[in-house]
Amino acid sequence: MRILVVQHDREDPAGVVGERLAARGATLVPTLPPAGETFPDGPDGYDGLVLMGGPMSAADDDRHPYYSRLHRMVRHFHDAGRPILGICLGSQIIARSFGKPVYRNKVTEIGFCPVRLTEAGQADPLFAGLGAAIRPMQWHEDTFDLPDEATRLAENDDCLNQAYRIGRSTYAVQFHPEVDRAMVRTWARSAKADAALAGRLEAEMETHLADAERLGRAIGDRWFGLIERHGQRSAA
Repeated sequence: MRILVVQHDREDPAGVVGERLAARGATLVPTLPPAGETFPDGPDGYDGLVLMGGPMSAADDDRHPYYSRLHRMVRHFHDAGRPILGICLGSQIIARSFGKPVYRNKVTEIGFCPVRLTEAGQADPLFAGLGAAIRPMQWHEDTFDLPDEATRLAENDDCLNQAYRIGRSTYAVQFHPEVDRAMVRTWARSAKADAALAGRLEAEMETHLADAERLGRAIGDRWFGLIERHGQRSAA
């Protein structure tokens, strides 16, 4: 199993989600387009696609001219039925790939924020059995309109579109299931977080990080299951 991992920042790798994918036997193939690294036009040679987060805006085409190619690649993966997982910025890129705008959210979400699973989310293979509420790590300013084809899977009062699915195997989450302690600390340093924010993040990690990591591992395992099932369908 080969999974293309599009990173938008060296400090946001696939983290605990990627660890579970690798543990299940996947080969992760990372690429960093902002640094000039290439990515394919479509899914040939890959069984799945992960789109990671980053500090840039998904609406800033002028600074990131590779976006237009990335949108086409997302649609090619989707049309081929190859599983996709978009994380934070990745969820916004998927929304744009399906014709929806990305814009500033009413609040900036930073920290471990409560998120409610919708009725559809509680029944979805990616989240079923995880309870009616989760508390993942968040770090974003922007949001987006839900694609017409999408089913909303999670929401909260500050940002409506927390997770969604398009078709059977294209998933997007606005939050960060990939984080571990070192990653959160690195982001705080990179963002020059003040002492109050850095201290709050440390306190929240003591309370919520273990559950958030379990969520990330569950998402990695369950999303990999989609790749296995797609492979079985293709071989049939």
